[in-house]
Amino acid sequence: MKQVYQSDFVSFQKRLRPTVDDEVKYKRPSKEILLKPYVITGEGKVSFHLHYPRAKHVEIRSYTERYELQKSGEYWCGEFDMGEGFTALFLNIDGSEVITQFLPVGYGGNQLINYIDIPDKDFPIEISNCEHGSVVSDYLESAITGQVERVFVYLPAEYHKKNMKRFPVLYLQHGHGENEACWIYQGKMNFIYDRLIQDKKAVPAIVVMANGMNYEEKETERILNIKKYPEFLLKELIPYIDGKYRTLSDAKNRAMAGLSMGSLQTSIITFEHSELFAYAGVFSGFVRNFISDDQSHLTAEKMNEFKKIFITFSVESDRKINTSLILQKTTEC
Repeated sequence: MKQVYQSDFVSFQKRLRPTVDDEVKYKRPSKEILLKPYVITGEGKVSFHLHYPRAKHVEIRSYTERYELQKSGEYWCGEFDMGEGFTALFLNIDGSEVITQFLPVGYGGNQLINYIDIPDKDFPIEISNCEHGSVVSDYLESAITGQVERVFVYLPAEYHKKNMKRFPVLYLQHGHGENEACWIYQGKMNFIYDRLIQDKKAVPAIVVMANGMNYEEKETERILNIKKYPEFLLKELIPYIDGKYRTLSDAKNRAMAGLSMGSLQTSIITFEHSELFAYAGVFSGFVRNFISDDQSHLTAEKMNEFKKIFITFSVESDRKINTSLILQKTTEC
């Protein structure tokens, strides 16, 4: 298996000891090569060997668990079952939480995080021998958000080969506390979509990922304005993408999907604007607007205008929505 990059910045397979001169006070270990900071075992556990020789106490926590490491020589070690998939990690050294260079660095919870990515045995994400699309980092100045917005655009391999062909578009939104980069660097959507196209489970399409965390700066606080993103998407982003890239710009060739907070944005935007979208994907999602009491987007008339709605969530956890309508619509997929 060709596992997709375990670390997004640095490979520690051959981390050589740097030359040390008289001005460098921090001494590296006597060995030529540091141990790998972590190894994922055949059983799916994570074995840590973190080089903090002067530390007195080291522990790692996820959002739900704490893992205490034990000192062995110059290293802090431990082997733990952390489940499968992407897991945010927080390293605590002698009472202080730090970002470590020994683990992959990502973004979540509105801050930089370390993380570990444990392959799913049933659904491994790997670099296959298929043709790979490209990811463009694009920028547009937004009058609505008041800043330059960075947008990631996935272009399928076919986009560069058939320069007259136009493609459908998927607008893919991240969850709360994340940003436009997370679907690429942490979600690996480009590799997943490459494989789906190769297996003929998806048509070649352009995928657009933008920042949905739009804040307003006050004198004493920073407030998330959830109304800015829909306006930015509808008035600025869609026209920009349709004007710059070879898109199929009608509703039947445009879709939107999102994770968690992004799923709520997807539900409200697509149900309110079925003249622009024919498909919606709600992942770990929210259909009912839990932020306000306005549920005007949830009507049978609006939902029935869609070709397909894909929803993953527990119906029992959200009893205030029209579950019979949701189930009827999702079973058509």
